[in-house]
Amino acid sequence: MDERIRILTDTLLDEIVNAVGLRRTPAARRTFSLFFRKAARRLAEIGAATDRLVRTDGLPAACQWMMSHWVRGVETRGAENIPPEGPLLVVSNHVGAYDILVVPSQINRPDLKIIASDIPYLMNLPAVSEHLIFLTEDGVDRWTAARAGIRQLQADGSLLLFGTGKIDPDPDFSPEAEKHIEGWSPSIDLFLRRAPQAKVVIAIASGFLTQHWLQHPLTHLRRVDWERRRLAQFGQVIQQLFQPGSLYVSPHVSFAPPVSADELRRESGSERVLPAVIARGKALLAEHLAAFRTQPV
Repeated sequence: MDERIRILTDTLLDEIVNAVGLRRTPAARRTFSLFFRKAARRLAEIGAATDRLVRTDGLPAACQWMMSHWVRGVETRGAENIPPEGPLLVVSNHVGAYDILVVPSQINRPDLKIIASDIPYLMNLPAVSEHLIFLTEDGVDRWTAARAGIRQLQADGSLLLFGTGKIDPDPDFSPEAEKHIEGWSPSIDLFLRRAPQAKVVIAIASGFLTQHWLQHPLTHLRRVDWERRRLAQFGQVIQQLFQPGSLYVSPHVSFAPPVSADELRRESGSERVLPAVIARGKALLAEHLAAFRTQPV
């Protein structure tokens, strides 16, 4: 096996072990390897091919190719709202699974950088990593990531921030999605204070996980809601890797019109933009559900 594929495969096996709540020990990896190595290796091979495509064709095209293995027929509203150039902060909910591919593919900005968790699989994709700003729980690292995001906006680049930084409920299935918008990060205020010229586009995504996997007994291995959603995500992806073509999802993405920091401050009635961003996020969520005629269950 190619060394790079082996490393990617092993990191994926470790992530599966972690997702079910076990320690990343050699014994745990050996046990899970018996069942999941085939799926992990296939995802490793897809990731390596995607990394090469980022170099040759750019991030949006690479995302389109990678997501085609699991996603069919993305429905998008408001893509025309996305400025093709200039400083841009996109703030989105984070359903998980493939939204880190689908949302960037619809933004279609080659200069896009994404604030992402320090997942070893992603960190071992060098071309992809150039478009990622890794975030950890360490306070110093979080400030380093924030400064990198500020520099990206100050250099007239585009930046994607998933509002809560955790996996949110899928709006197609959960009425809790609106509540989670209230937990969007105060770093939005920091970014627009340091890069006041940036435009803000709010995004809402849904339809990435199936109800089957969201309700699967496997998810009860974890007690925390967002960790259950992460486990549902792992289960769904593993099914698609073991049985290619057995399951596709058709997600929906909505983008609001761009808004300036000054407009957001006026709406908030203060120097903080976050209250207005949250209010606009909730309004876009309602429009999104109405436009795609979905009702949370």
